[in-house]
Amino acid sequence: MNKSTDISVMVESLSRIYHNLRKEINGQLVNEGLSMSKMKILHLITTGKTSATDIKNYMGFSSRTVVTVLDSLEKEEMLKRQQSPTDRRVKYVYITERGREKLHIAKKTHKTILDRMFSPLSDMELEKFSEICHLLETQQK
Repeated sequence: MNKSTDISVMVESLSRIYHNLRKEINGQLVNEGLSMSKMKILHLITTGKTSATDIKNYMGFSSRTVVTVLDSLEKEEMLKRQQSPTDRRVKYVYITERGREKLHIAKKTHKTILDRMFSPLSDMELEKFSEICHLLETQQK
């Protein structure tokens, strides 16, 4: 096998690992009315004043998808929208206490699954994996 083929095999393996991880996490979070995407949005809006455009840019979703997800989270009382006092075109999104509770549960579930998945790796292997991920990510920017 040449280097190009080896890299291709590794990328396919990473893709399968990520897909299975996401599927397992989403499968657990669905019991709480959440998904990884909803969890990320709830986490993002804990940082302060956040608009739908901020969420769209952060998540890489279409405007329609963001509105659909926000509508769902608002209906489940995990967030609330509030009109900007200075720009009537903008609505800010805030997490509710119920949203904070669900996010806390989701983070615990997420951590448990990640800890189990990465448990076969030593601290040194995890550190090296982190360095490799960081290097590859910074090269893409």
